Amino acid sequence: MSKPSNEELIKALNAAGSAHHDYEAKFLKGKRDEFWAGWYASYVLGRLGDFATPSDLTNWLTQAPSSDDWFKSAAQYISERL
Repeated sequence: MSKPSNEELIKALNAAGSAHHDYEAKFLKGKRDEFWAGWYASYVLGRLGDFATPSDLTNWLTQAPSSDDWFKSAAQYISERL
C-alpha cells in the first residue's frame, strides 16, 4: 500500500474521531475508552489500507503532539514516520 497523503490521513482521523465518539456514547455508556488509539488505528487502516502496522500506528497516535487541531498535527506526525 502506498503512503496516504496528509489530507487523506486528516479525513480518516476525523472520521475515526466521529465514529469513536459514537462508540463511547452508545456502547461504553459515556465512559472514556482507554484503548482509543488502537481503535483509531484499526479504523484508519481499514479505511486507507495497510500503510503501517497496527502497533506502529497505535504508538504514533499516542505520541502525536497535542494541539488545537489534533487531527492535523497527528496526520503530520504520522506522515513524518512513514
